[in-house]
Amino acid sequence: MHGSGNLTSAFVRAPLLRAAVPFILGLVAGRFFMIPWVVGWVVVLSSFGLCLFLSLRKQEYGLRWIPGIALFILIFSFGNLWQNIRSDLARTDHVEQLVDSATGWEVQVMEVASDNGRTMRAWTQVRAAVVAGVLQPASGAMMVTILHDSTRRAVQIHDRIVLASKATRIDKMPNPGGFDVRQWAGSRGVYHESFAPMDRWDFTSGPSKSKNLFEQARQHISGWLLESGLPDRERALAKAILLGMRDELARDQNQAFVRSGTIHVLAVSGTHVGIIYVAVLWGLSFLGKDKRSRLIRGIMALIALWAYAGLTGFSPSVLRATIMFSLFTLAEMSRGRTESLNSLAFAAIGLLLWDPLMLMHLGFQLSFLAVLGIAVFYRPIHLLWAPPHAVGRFFWSLIVVSLAAQAFTIPLCLYVFQAFPVWFLPANMAIVGLVGLGVYGGIVVIVVHAIPVLGPIFTALMKWLLLLLGFLSAFFAGLPGAYPAVRIGFWGMVGLYVLLAFFAMWMMQGRKWARLATLTTVAILLFGWGWTARQRNTQESFTAYTDRDGFSGAFLHGRTLYAFNPTGNEWIERNVEDHARSVGAYRVVHVDSLPHWVVHGKKSYAFLPVDRTAKGHPWPSTPSTIVLYGQGWLDTKACASGRGSEWILSADMEGTPRAMMRRWAKENDAAVFDMRLAGAYVRP
Repeated sequence: MHGSGNLTSAFVRAPLLRAAVPFILGLVAGRFFMIPWVVGWVVVLSSFGLCLFLSLRKQEYGLRWIPGIALFILIFSFGNLWQNIRSDLARTDHVEQLVDSATGWEVQVMEVASDNGRTMRAWTQVRAAVVAGVLQPASGAMMVTILHDSTRRAVQIHDRIVLASKATRIDKMPNPGGFDVRQWAGSRGVYHESFAPMDRWDFTSGPSKSKNLFEQARQHISGWLLESGLPDRERALAKAILLGMRDELARDQNQAFVRSGTIHVLAVSGTHVGIIYVAVLWGLSFLGKDKRSRLIRGIMALIALWAYAGLTGFSPSVLRATIMFSLFTLAEMSRGRTESLNSLAFAAIGLLLWDPLMLMHLGFQLSFLAVLGIAVFYRPIHLLWAPPHAVGRFFWSLIVVSLAAQAFTIPLCLYVFQAFPVWFLPANMAIVGLVGLGVYGGIVVIVVHAIPVLGPIFTALMKWLLLLLGFLSAFFAGLPGAYPAVRIGFWGMVGLYVLLAFFAMWMMQGRKWARLATLTTVAILLFGWGWTARQRNTQESFTAYTDRDGFSGAFLHGRTLYAFNPTGNEWIERNVEDHARSVGAYRVVHVDSLPHWVVHGKKSYAFLPVDRTAKGHPWPSTPSTIVLYGQGWLDTKACASGRGSEWILSADMEGTPRAMMRRWAKENDAAVFDMRLAGAYVRP
């Protein structure tokens, strides 16, 4: 069979991959169980001594695996120790140790996550904390949300801000199927947040003077795109394609790329780096192939690659691709040979030594898995068919690259997004090529936009290219069954990766035992999915959504979701849609008013407006759960009839009645769930 042996030999030729795997496993283990420093150093030094001893003595052939085990233990324990060294949660001046006592903070803005003109959210580094009225040094990271208007200048990177507000831990429960801020922030090593109204924050100094060359270049490019005359939607798309900045994209634009399976083209990655790399090599091909020409071409390629990495903010996906293409460039300059898996492992080890938290970034995981899939599966799949003409070979190569990249990313995407873009293959074939033209066209527009006649011509061509790109993404996203819900858990994801490995060994290696292993894995997965489906048919739960504009909730009975949205809020409609997708509800019943009393399963739920607490409750018996919602004066005396119930304080309640209710619950030993503090309520 074509490609036989390629799958195994690819791993045999990648010794750095065998070092990267235990290092990554050690980092993962370190996030859940950190070995104490003393014990960690003892294990590392002991295993290093054992490796040194085994390498100096003569080994019997039958025991040749022992040095490998010792090396695995050494690298694994070093990964665990490195995670411990780079973690600063235990420091006495860390936010975690000061969050309960500090009443204010001084932070430095490291990255602006979003800014809609009214609300700005930023990733910041903590520099100081106000404890007992005294400013003292502090460390750690924090997510900061502030309110601002046109009377103040825009917040910029490296600005220092003083906050007269407390910080809280990011531990609120998200709405079912909704965006999980805990996971998003935790992947960046951020576990605390602070919110400051307009009168509770200020700059500590004037505008920052410490912008580096790349930050200035990004601002200039954004300004040139604005001056080019591109329409707003097309300019936002060009900005995303060139720099990976999606802050101006409309929600429907972003969703079209998600549903079509092409969102990766808007997150600058290996595709964009490869486009720049090919452009430089093609532009300098006239230099020839002698040693001097190779050196000049290689140096120019390295400069272009790292300059582009700087322009995109040194994102993990771009850094990974830049390191890999840099290794290819150095090999070409020296006429050497590089193994793609070795280069990938080298990039992974280097980036994770620099920042172990990158391992938890979804973009980092997907980009490495995509390249791993291409490195392992591209050649075996490509050799399965030989098209008879050049056009067929070109499109076959595109199909193989897309299939190889998707092979390793699909299980993770199914687990994270709980959906699958059915039309990803034709969408990628149609869109990826246009993105390459968009990158080149965007560079040309930036250069010539101010030149009379020539500038408007290229701007018009770029506008039509971006319109076509947006049309194609929306077309594939709107096809029947474009983005069906597919719900798998963590072990389902693991099972899919095991299935992929066994199937590859069976089809590409011809291993007979792998066929039985493949069929066994399929049977286990089908049994697991069937059992899960059976459980979903009998599931029952009550959910109160987090919404400060009014109370809304839903009852789930089997595959039917009964959603209450008396405010008609469009955000609640999205919450309901996400909820139904996450739990596998086939039918959604919308109710535009809240009932007074609901019996669901073995529990009873009552819904009580705050301003009606003094008017008595027409309940037939004491409910299991009472939802207190709305605004107005709270009469805690009227709560006596619900002393044995669990109380839910809706997010739309005002601060004073909320505090009164928490105090009453403490005095009467009543269970209370404050949605402002804890997030969404889901029972069971």
